[in-house]
Amino acid sequence: MDLDQLKDIWQGLDQPVGEPQSKQEILSLLKKRSQGPIAKMKRNLQWELIFVIISYTTVITHYFTSLDRDLQSVGWFLLVLAMLFLVYFYKKNKLLTEMQRVSGKVKLHLERQVTTLENYVRLYLISGTVMVPVCLAFFGWIFYEEVPYVSRETIFFPDSDSGLLKAILAWAAVTIFLTALVYFVNRWLLNKLYGNHIRKLRQIVAEMSGE
Repeated sequence: MDLDQLKDIWQGLDQPVGEPQSKQEILSLLKKRSQGPIAKMKRNLQWELIFVIISYTTVITHYFTSLDRDLQSVGWFLLVLAMLFLVYFYKKNKLLTEMQRVSGKVKLHLERQVTTLENYVRLYLISGTVMVPVCLAFFGWIFYEEVPYVSRETIFFPDSDSGLLKAILAWAAVTIFLTALVYFVNRWLLNKLYGNHIRKLRQIVAEMSGE
């Protein structure tokens, strides 16, 4: 069966199929071509989950069991971040699992699912970037409140009005630098983990649609 024949079958897939064998051929073809990228993305997502569980559990446990009870707020903050990631993992893993179960109007469903997956990745990139200034503000406040004898001696926390501008500029410089760094690193990493595979799925849809 050549590509032109496959395209003809694909074009009529969203129409009522008269011959079950033709539909089955398309389902089988799509599974073979799409399972690779989808399976790889699921493995990458699982590795992300393992990394988050190990790293966050270690740090959160440290702050909750630390003798310095005042720093337990850091543990709660990290716990909230971990819970948000778990929600993200659940939804994304559920979507990828559904994409592996090819059925019904394949072309229409796959297009919608790939678009949803792209939105998940975009949300991850944006939220990861936004969390940089949020984390800086939180940890800056913790440092200022819990270690005043050190924070007062830094450029980030002036003890007089004359140093206020320097502190603002220092925070702005650090925030801009770290936010930009995290953005580009996250974009590269997400492209490596998911972007290439999403483009392969888009190519499958485009080829079968004759676009």
